[in-house]
Amino acid sequence: MRKPICRATADGSWSFTGTLVNSSDKNKMFTVAIAVTVGPAVAGHTIITKTVAAGKSAEIAAPNFAKTKDSAGTCTPVVSVEDAP
Repeated sequence: MRKPICRATADGSWSFTGTLVNSSDKNKMFTVAIAVTVGPAVAGHTIITKTVAAGKSAEIAAPNFAKTKDSAGTCTPVVSVEDAP
């Protein structure tokens, strides 16, 4: 994934954007799991699944998927990739 950005507004609304890049010669299915944590607590999470054609890229976004009391927290994206069915 290229250019992942996960940030919160001052009121604690979290959004994520990124670009999936498939540099292979086969279509790939990407699964992106994103979680916002504050200490040990999960404030919100989402999963994005997207198939990207061989040699192509795709933009992904998850607007307002988590809420914290302010902009404090940690956002962690995890990406897995497999051959598309």
